Amino acid sequence: MKYRANRKGFSLIELMIVIAIVAILVALALPSYSSYIRKAKRGDAEQLLMNWANMQEIWRANNTAYADENDIAVPTLDDYTFTVTGESATTYVLTADATGDQAYDKDRNKACDPLTLDQSGAKGPVYSGKTYCWGD
Repeated sequence: MKYRANRKGFSLIELMIVIAIVAILVALALPSYSSYIRKAKRGDAEQLLMNWANMQEIWRANNTAYADENDIAVPTLDDYTFTVTGESATTYVLTADATGDQAYDKDRNKACDPLTLDQSGAKGPVYSGKTYCWGD
């Protein structure tokens, strides 16, 4: 057999090596990318909670109590469900519960579900007296 010096293209082995290298790089990068996406979505939920708290304060300035879900429009976000509880003349708690893949969101190995915000500006979740997950 004669060896062809003018080979064109790739051999099957060379192609398989390239595919294996690409697969390893994707396997290493995908968890970091997923974590980044979850953190970005958490930031969106935090912003919506803060906007909702501002609307509560505006409502309270004009009324005798904080608003319930029928008085002020509840924020919407694909990966979170928003609720208000404990609304009275002096208190409320706004909550963003993660849904789907967002429920796996963590900050420093602490779960970031649910995100909460109350009338005094206290944020949650709180672990051992320290607030995690908020972008402060």
